Order: sequence, then C-alpha cells, then structure tokens
Amino acid sequence: MGQDLPFVNHTELGLLTGSDNFGPRNNFTFQTFNGVQLTRRHAVGFVTGLDQYANYSVLPLALGWRGVLNPQNKWQLYGGGELGYGSAVFESVEVNEWEQHNWRKGGMMGQGTIGFRYKTKKTNFWTASVSLKRQISYFYNGNPSRLSPNRSRPEDWNYFEEDKVTFNNLVYRIGYSF
Repeated sequence: MGQDLPFVNHTELGLLTGSDNFGPRNNFTFQTFNGVQLTRRHAVGFVTGLDQYANYSVLPLALGWRGVLNPQNKWQLYGGGELGYGSAVFESVEVNEWEQHNWRKGGMMGQGTIGFRYKTKKTNFWTASVSLKRQISYFYNGNPSRLSPNRSRPEDWNYFEEDKVTFNNLVYRIGYSF
C-alpha cells in the first residue's frame, strides 16, 4: 500500500476587515501555509503571504499549526494558529522636498483561525475560515541633521518621531489545501 506524502500546502485569499489607529477599513490578504503532516489531526509549518493595508504592504512570516477535529468526515472542522513577524520589506524610505524622511517597519503578528474543510479527494480540500489577526507596525518620520543619517542613531536627527500602529483584523478567507 502507498503512503500519503507528509507535505501540506494550504493557500488562501481573503478580506481583512477591522480597525487601526485611523479607523475602520477593508483590505486584501493572501496567505500560504507549507508544512508537514505530523498525525491525521495535526500539521505544523511555515506561513507567508501578503497583507495589503491601503498603500502599506506587509509580508507575514510565521510558524503555524493546523488541527482537524474530524479528519474521517467529508466536511471537517479545523483550527489553526500562527505567530511571527510582519515585515515591511516592500516599503522604501520616502524623502520630501523639505528633506523629511518617512519609512515603515514591521512588527509582531499573531492569528487564530477556525473554519471548515470540504474533502474533494483523499487529501485535497476546499476551505472557508474566519480568523482574528493582530499586526503591529511602526511608522517613522524625521528631519536629518547630517547628509547620510543612520536610522538607529538619534543624534543624526533634528526631529524624529515613531508611531506604533496596531492593525486588529477579522479575516474572511477561502482556500484550497492538498
């Protein structure tokens, strides 16, 4: 008898709804979970994707877990969790005509998920889920006192401001898993 591959992929598209320091919003999210199936009920792996908050892009990088309550049924209840970092790697430093520098930096992120899986083949599933996601990011702006300022040295700046923004999200996703 053949044995199922232990590799698991779960790719999802969805809608981030929620609030931040600026008020309510609706944004796009894409996520993929790649890992190994430890048992019939549990898988662990790595999560990445893209969360788009208006003109701000966050690349989540996290460790994740997926668990299935009733793996023998055609309709299955599953849950998951991720903990990691939301990177602002796609963001660049902007300098305006007054030499004011603006940039963004990522921060911690965490997510808990509950959803349903519909079995289409032995190990393939369509999924629908709801998640609570919290993403912390930092927005910076400053006016440098020297030509090439170091962002981590306060003495290189005449003016320096850091704003912590917390994105609290209710996330709706649909996906496919194999």
